[in-house]
Amino acid sequence: MSARPQRPATLVFTQVVLALQALSAFFATLVLWGLGRAGQIDASSGLIWAGGLAMVLLLGYAAGKQTARWGRWLGWALQIPMLLAGFVEPTIAVIGAIFLALWITGLRLGGRIDRERRERDEAAAADRADEAESAGGATA
Repeated sequence: MSARPQRPATLVFTQVVLALQALSAFFATLVLWGLGRAGQIDASSGLIWAGGLAMVLLLGYAAGKQTARWGRWLGWALQIPMLLAGFVEPTIAVIGAIFLALWITGLRLGGRIDRERRERDEAAAADRADEAESAGGATA
């Protein structure tokens, strides 16, 4: 039984950030819907739900497409609407800024972890090759 290969850290981090951001977009939609019903903002319930659910679905879709290069670009692009929603409710922009910081951190730390794993695996492979070479030379 062979061990399952380890998933890249960047993939894990970006998927988690986008999935949690989708959840937060759903809750932001609920907040905007409540503010609309209370007359605090001037937007129809249909528009709020359509935009909010579209954002939730797009974030979920982007989370699933992080293995593709364009999936990362989609993740970057989806950070913008969360920030722009601050024009309707400033708190959403704060949440969007937090997720943008998490997105950037996930990409940077994930890239660093993936590089270190690759270097460690290459060093281990070189050590095994050296051991096999020295063991082969000792028996001759």
